[in-house]
Amino acid sequence: MKKLPAVLALGVALMGGCADDPSPRAGPADPWTPVPGTPTHAELTCPEDGSVTLSSETVQPRPDGVHLRVVNRFDETVSVAGFDADPGTTKWVFTQGPGTMELMCWPFSQHTSGDEPPRFPLEIVDPAGLFFDGAVDCEIEMHTTADYVEEPVDHGPPPLRLARELISGLLPDDVLRVPGYPEQDGGSIVVIRNDDVIASYAIVRFKTEQWSISAGRACSDTGLPFEGESVG
Repeated sequence: MKKLPAVLALGVALMGGCADDPSPRAGPADPWTPVPGTPTHAELTCPEDGSVTLSSETVQPRPDGVHLRVVNRFDETVSVAGFDADPGTTKWVFTQGPGTMELMCWPFSQHTSGDEPPRFPLEIVDPAGLFFDGAVDCEIEMHTTADYVEEPVDHGPPPLRLARELISGLLPDDVLRVPGYPEQDGGSIVVIRNDDVIASYAIVRFKTEQWSISAGRACSDTGLPFEGESVG
């Protein structure tokens, strides 16, 4: 029987610190070493004469994500790929998983022309198996988000002990993990049952030291919260 999604009711908070029981992340158990033959960072050079160069067509991530360096030789900001790089050298770390991202050098002054510059594909490969996708295994997913008056001071993830207390309906054998790369900043909490990812929760903390579920989704046949049900 196919799993159907359920919107998660939000708003439960729990007092607690974050110094103990850190959340385990994806990645191999052994210390990471780069796989020979594939660079661990890529460099995009944006010269004013238009002779754009990409140091490699393939890159492998490091434990904190995909490293990209942009050398912008224009006297203005350029658009690269969903982000902008000021003149000079900019270093970025992306949490994008394996696949292809397209890069370009598009100066702001040329945006009004309507003609986008050539795109340069960068293939992200993960030979060391660092990345854990964590996508919920439902055919259709509905997502809900809570609004708060104050801005969170910590976007998570919290210690798993606290996450277990926040998420009702968990079974004893359910596994909680943090998707993405082992050392990336931030992240959600996913619930794994029988090797399937059945729910995903964003859990944030405020100045009052309260952890709250701010967004989430869950499959409806899992016993995890439905819309209108209490999650605590």
